[in-house]
This record gives sequence, C-alpha cells and structure tokens, in this order.
Amino acid sequence: MQDTEFSPEQHKTWAELYRRQLPKIQEHASSLYLEGFEKLDLPPEHIPTLDHLNSKIPAATGWTVIRTDIRFTESDDWYRFFDRKEFLITNYMRSWEELDWTPEPDMFHDIFGHLPLFMLPEYAELQEMFAPAYLASTDDEEKENIKRLAWYSTEFGMITENGVMKGFGTGLMSGGDELTNAAEGKLEYEPFTLDNVLGKDKVMYEQHDHLYVIESLDQCKAEIAKYFDPILAGGSAGSSA
Repeated sequence: MQDTEFSPEQHKTWAELYRRQLPKIQEHASSLYLEGFEKLDLPPEHIPTLDHLNSKIPAATGWTVIRTDIRFTESDDWYRFFDRKEFLITNYMRSWEELDWTPEPDMFHDIFGHLPLFMLPEYAELQEMFAPAYLASTDDEEKENIKRLAWYSTEFGMITENGVMKGFGTGLMSGGDELTNAAEGKLEYEPFTLDNVLGKDKVMYEQHDHLYVIESLDQCKAEIAKYFDPILAGGSAGSSA
C-alpha cells in the first residue's frame, strides 16, 4: 500500500488518537520517550509517510521502517526483521469505535507507540538484544520467555525517573487511559526481574492490572542479559531464571 492510499477516515482516526494521547504522554511518559517523540516530529493531522519516518530513524539508530499488509506478524518472522534492524508497521488502523482501546496492534500503536524510541541509540541497543537470543533458541519455552521479557519491558513496562514512576512500554504510549491508570498508581506493580516476569502470561485481550517497573535502561539490559547470554553461548537459559 502506498502512503497516498490511506482513506480520509484513517487519517481522521490518526488525528483524533494523536489529539487524545498527546496530553497523556506529556504528563505520564518517560523522558526517554518524550525525547524521541520530539525528534521524530510526527504529524498530528495525518498518518506519517514512510519517507518522513525513514528520513529520521535510519540516521539516528540505523533502523529502517517497512510497511506491511499483515495485521499481526508471527514471532519467528518478526524477529528475523528485527535481526536486520527493520521495524514493521501494519497498514491496519483500528476502527472509530475502538478509539479508546484495541486488543490488536494497529498502525497508531506501531508508529506513535514504538517509533519515537527508535530515535534513541541507547533504546535501540536494548531492542537489538532480543532477536539474536530468540533466533538462537531452539526451545519453545525459552522463546515464550523471551517474548514475555519483551512484553513486560518494552511493550508494557514502567520506569522510575527521579523517584517518579513513568510509562515506558510502547503499548502504554498508544493505549489511551491505560497509560494514565498505570502512571497514577492504580495498578499493582513489581520490580522488573527475571524471577518476577518469567512464567507470567502476557495479557493481550484486556487492559493490564499488574505491571513491572524498570529502574533504568541499564538495569533492564543487565536483567535480560542474564537470560539471553546462556542462549547465545549455546546453552539453556533455564538455570538463569
């Protein structure tokens, strides 16, 4: 699909989601996300073009953005793209009736939620840890654990900044009131550690009531490295949990 083929309705949905979410991220998002958001300079009134996105992100971190008609890319394929530093954004846009929340990732989530952080080299380094471990693993449970670690950090993690809990995960950035509820302390929280996260099922079809809090990017990288390093060394990560 070419950028010019998006419908007026899709552009209207983008503009309304942007309008709704902007004050929430300004109040509750991590400084990391806000730094990337400012640098990416997303248009408020229409879906950004690939030319716009790829005029910014590759120069910042070496990642490239690719559009796909697939609404939900399977994990094995997803991590092969990640291994090439290619980020897929779906051409699917949620309906007007799903403005407040959608269980299925759409292009607003992919672009508004994920891509600002890909303007930051220190964040790209975190994301680049996942694909090598996933692709090196031959164990289905290990692969599920790798996806859990991504889910409860880069997708739905919280982070502490100057003693204040802020939204970090990209699903929260695009998730309407879920970000507000999370940042205002209305959920249950635990530190982001292997012991706490491994074995915890992902919550995909309803909003979260339990999230994990990262101390810093460096702490997150160090924690997941405990699980990934044995896999990359050709062994099992099971004993690291």
